[in-house]
Amino acid sequence: MPRLDDTSEQNILNMLMEHSMVSAEQMHRITTMSKEVGKSKLETAFELNLADEKKILNLLSKTYSLDIVDLKPYKVDEKLKKIVDARYIVENSLVPFEISNGTLKIAIPDASKLSLMKNLKTITKMDPELYAASISDINDFIIRLVGEDTAETKKVDSKKIKLVQVKKKERDLVEVGSEVIVFGEKIISEAIDLGASDIHIEAFRNTANIRFRIDGILKTMEEHTKFLKENYNAVVTRIKIISKLDIAERRMPQDGASTFKHGDKEVDLRISILPTKNNERIVMRILNKEAGDKRLDELGFEEKDLAKLVKSITSPQGMVLVTGPTGSGKTTTLYSILKHINNPAMNILTAEDPVEYELEGVGQVQVRDDIGYTFASALRSFLRQDPEVILVGEIRDKDTVDIALKAALTGHLVFSTLHTNDAPSTITRLQNMGTPNYLISAALSLIMAQRLARKTCTECRVIDESVTPQLLNAIGFLPEQSTRARIYVGKGCNKCGGSGYKGRMGIYEVLDVDKQLKQGVLSNLGQNELVALAKKNGFRTMQHMGHDLLLSGDLAYKEYDRVLSMSG
Repeated sequence: MPRLDDTSEQNILNMLMEHSMVSAEQMHRITTMSKEVGKSKLETAFELNLADEKKILNLLSKTYSLDIVDLKPYKVDEKLKKIVDARYIVENSLVPFEISNGTLKIAIPDASKLSLMKNLKTITKMDPELYAASISDINDFIIRLVGEDTAETKKVDSKKIKLVQVKKKERDLVEVGSEVIVFGEKIISEAIDLGASDIHIEAFRNTANIRFRIDGILKTMEEHTKFLKENYNAVVTRIKIISKLDIAERRMPQDGASTFKHGDKEVDLRISILPTKNNERIVMRILNKEAGDKRLDELGFEEKDLAKLVKSITSPQGMVLVTGPTGSGKTTTLYSILKHINNPAMNILTAEDPVEYELEGVGQVQVRDDIGYTFASALRSFLRQDPEVILVGEIRDKDTVDIALKAALTGHLVFSTLHTNDAPSTITRLQNMGTPNYLISAALSLIMAQRLARKTCTECRVIDESVTPQLLNAIGFLPEQSTRARIYVGKGCNKCGGSGYKGRMGIYEVLDVDKQLKQGVLSNLGQNELVALAKKNGFRTMQHMGHDLLLSGDLAYKEYDRVLSMSG
């Protein structure tokens, strides 16, 4: 069998394993036998009839959407020898086989060669077009291509081409990909170091941007614009490769995932690719596992609110809802709740989209709308698994809410989320979904609404002279409070990157669905009447908590306005 370099061989073996064509047990057998007989792993796989060239070729073609080419009919064109150095062809085990209208057609034996395309474009000043070819075909063509040149023939065994393994430093100099790979790793590492939750990569007519979402706000990373603009397609391809997506598909949206090693920790990435008029745009969600490690008492709840929450989540049954817009920290809160109550005597099941953080001792399920495995169907199957606690990632329809509420009435503790503006409007939303009042009243035990706000930097905060008593009156301060209040703002310093903000904090409201409120729901009271009833029993809105944070100096007026003005 013709030989390949070690990188190609390993890439082919990985591909065979990923597609379940070679099992872990067979791979162990291949490794053991290759050492015994002194042959490469791929040669050994061939001898054991666990792989063959045709199988590899078809898999390469299907996986990366590459057309298959038979190289035998192609004659060696003298131009090809001048365009790409023979040594480069031999060392990298790929062959340029035809030039057509400014396009250089190149045959590759495995996917490790994809990263060389930009480098070839730079060398040849032509657009490379990739094809899949068999290992033997490629080796035979290389012999034909370099066989006439005696200096190169010495490096090529005409019967069995054993390619030179280039040292890593030398390979980095010739690999295109090296620059793009380094760039990709750099932006992900930077984003993690800066505490970003998302990375946005987007192309426009005349430019391209990378933006990080830090503390809920998108920030353009200007220093990366030049490289990104010049290498946009290569960067997109690289991200598709690490996310195991189809590099040839540019017309349809794609979703993928990847794991990124940063220092001594692993970070999960969720990747969304969306075709636009000006190329594909990418959003990478960084799932920081540490976010799932916060204790409930570290989330910033008022003492009385925390006591109400703990009482509800340690009850044997009932439903607890966490509400708020996307990015308000609902997932972090729910994971903190699960960690608080989790113990070996309890069976906890979660249905999530996606599973963001792994929790020890919790059965976590990924819902898949595309195959009909919805929150509702997951919930039905959970009830046959004898759980004490069920978490439903999101209530999206009447079917899900009905099953969840009935589960909460039959000895289960149920947690879920809704996209509502505040806690009291959640009851109205459930009613609008067609849920009868008696079911809401009987099953619902607590509703919590939340927002995430940027914290004013402690190093550079100063009194905000632009905040007048009139502004404070307008957001609900009493006149005597307004005249005495001193509201702070961050002026920007090195510690906060000139933003005036450092870190984030939760702003909460906790609505305990007590006996009076349950009776109010049964009596079909309106939302304002329910709020008045709740306030009599100590309910404090997010605005009240925001007022306290304004007075403490932790919250700037502009941030209050941004986060809470729409939830009043």
